[in-house]
Amino acid sequence: MLLNLEQIKAIDSSSIWLQLSADEIDRANPNPQLYTNSTGLYHAGLNQLCLMKIGAWLDRQQINHHPSFNETEFSTVWDVVTGCAIEIGKLRLILIPSENLDRDELRVPQEWIDLPNWAGDYYLGVQIDLESNTIDIWGFASHQALKDKGQYSSRDRTYHLTTDSLIYNLDLLWIAEELDLAPRNVIPELPSLSLDRALELIKIISKPSPYSPRLALNFDEWGTLLDNPTLRSQLHQTRLQRAAIAQAPAPTFSLVEWLNREFNRAISLGWQTSQSIGVMSPNHQYNNTIERAKLIDLQIDLQRETVVLLLGIIPETVDRMRIVVRVHPAIGSRYLPPQLQLSYVDLDGISLRTVTARTNDDYIQLPAYTCPIGMEFNIQLQLHTARSIERFVV
Repeated sequence: MLLNLEQIKAIDSSSIWLQLSADEIDRANPNPQLYTNSTGLYHAGLNQLCLMKIGAWLDRQQINHHPSFNETEFSTVWDVVTGCAIEIGKLRLILIPSENLDRDELRVPQEWIDLPNWAGDYYLGVQIDLESNTIDIWGFASHQALKDKGQYSSRDRTYHLTTDSLIYNLDLLWIAEELDLAPRNVIPELPSLSLDRALELIKIISKPSPYSPRLALNFDEWGTLLDNPTLRSQLHQTRLQRAAIAQAPAPTFSLVEWLNREFNRAISLGWQTSQSIGVMSPNHQYNNTIERAKLIDLQIDLQRETVVLLLGIIPETVDRMRIVVRVHPAIGSRYLPPQLQLSYVDLDGISLRTVTARTNDDYIQLPAYTCPIGMEFNIQLQLHTARSIERFVV
């Protein structure tokens, strides 16, 4: 049953209605560099707004609380599953935001019910209306109710309860907290995964897609990846790298051209001599290296870091060449930003080798390696959430 805003308010007088300001909506915009597709970015926006606004409301009620995950961890969640979690005393509340006006049921992703480290005590339906700029906490249910009375849908892996099975008086939540009630069913541990199998699964489900891969594996394997913070972070980073590679321009010149002193196509893409960019290469053992350099901008929130990527090639045989990759500070900077990472990344988004800048490093360099003519490879620069991918063909 679809109702307009005034009809819903009249029926649900016990709901908590919160007004959103334009500034709050702007501040809740997620960082797109942390998400692999528009679906994840959309869910992140709703969840971030929900978490921020309800957190502020709890502050006004003088109710101590904190998020169950930090900001970085939430991006690994929201990229694949909607929902957010907060702790109030010994209670964990799971917030399920939605823009839908249909209140026939509360629908909760299985991950928030059946993962030992994710499951909560109570689940709150949160309606976000960006036309009227309101948030409405419209009802809730316990973990036990969702497991015992809820219907499970294998089609989208959700548990759902109809509205007549929900509780609408939020005061009962605070009473439950005061009485130290935690009506959470015992959640069985998930089967363990070997590291090799986990990495294999991550590779399988990291192919760029406009949707979450949460239905691509059986729930035991998928759940084990998500329930483990290290594996979930690895999955997220691999998906981000695969998405960045897919979005990066395909190679339009071959490095073999540099051996023949043909640089026109490389120049059109920003590759210059290191001297023209103002970078002096460090002394190295390869006297016959052919080098070119490119300015790389890394955007971090409202700040920009610019560094110089140097790529050198050394012919070894008629069909193989040696690759040398370095990064230097741009003009005006003496040192590289600490924690800047330079990596060889394969087509599956896996970092094959990484070096990281320390404090006062004036350049970093990957180990040189030999590859055959015609081979493709990727170089990634990453600083915190910002990354840049350059794709090459030898």
